[in-house]
Amino acid sequence: MKIKTKYVFEEFFINFCFSFLIILFIFIVRSIFQLVDLIIKGSFSLFPLLKFFLFSTIISFQIVIPLTVLASSVSLFSTFSSDRELNIFLFSGIPSSVLIKPLFLFSIIFTFFLFYFNFFTVPKLEFKRREITHFLKIKNPLSLIIEKEIIKEFPDITIYIEKVYRRFYFKNISITKREGGNTIFLKAEKGKVKYLVNENKLLFSLENGNLLVATADSISSVEFKNYNFYIDLPEKFRTTEIKPQIYELDFFQLKKVKNLEGEIEFHKRIIYSITPMVLILLGSGIGMNLKQKNKILYIGIGGFISIIFFELLTLGEIISRKTEKTLFIYLPIYVFILLTKKFWKK
Repeated sequence: MKIKTKYVFEEFFINFCFSFLIILFIFIVRSIFQLVDLIIKGSFSLFPLLKFFLFSTIISFQIVIPLTVLASSVSLFSTFSSDRELNIFLFSGIPSSVLIKPLFLFSIIFTFFLFYFNFFTVPKLEFKRREITHFLKIKNPLSLIIEKEIIKEFPDITIYIEKVYRRFYFKNISITKREGGNTIFLKAEKGKVKYLVNENKLLFSLENGNLLVATADSISSVEFKNYNFYIDLPEKFRTTEIKPQIYELDFFQLKKVKNLEGEIEFHKRIIYSITPMVLILLGSGIGMNLKQKNKILYIGIGGFISIIFFELLTLGEIISRKTEKTLFIYLPIYVFILLTKKFWKK
């Protein structure tokens, strides 16, 4: 019996390592896209960007680990089933429930780890990640300059840019500024925007455009080849102090929040922590019925089930807010337990 248990555990560990690397790589790519988005918006500080990437990758472990447990259990039991090893174990007096025991104990270890991770580590990293984003934004307000979006972050000014290139050269810009009872319209074919740090201003160096000033009594228009337009930035761009959001509170801070949102966030973290125990049972049930040898297929199944999980979690949140009953937040757990029973009966 000990030999069989060791064999099952070793096979599971091999599948776990393979699945973990593949799933982690997917989330690393996602973190890279987030990093690229910050860089495109004008954030070029290397060390803060590296920290942002590292924090994003570590935070993803709260999802990567449960998905890896699911994919590994599907892979292990599907292989056993297709190779008829389950039948051999059964003829030897070893039922499937005995094989799953050491793996279930393994998932309990992950549950304890995720409980601490989700209630203490993740909130701290989420806050630090938002601090970095805020720092990059404050340090360089050029991050607000986005092509094909109406920019309204500056008081009494609306900006639209068709195309933004590297180093914040741009093509086809429209600026509307309201000043008292007057309105200024600016259009230019091209130009460049620069942040003047000491003056806390944005400088738009415009080329080949038109300046139109509309007052209560008249409208005047001027063509120009070169024109410098300044925007005084609000004082909020100088501050770096931010307060933690509810998803950035640790266990003890969250317990002090006496409202529905606090309770929902608290129970969501419990769900993320206990999913390895549920998913290892569900994965083994699916694997015994799947009888396929394709590791990529197992990861695909894990991805599909994760979509169902998050959809059910979202639905549970909506119902919880409507009814003010947090028990509905556990909807994905209820559904997955029912599915587990169904697969194990087969």
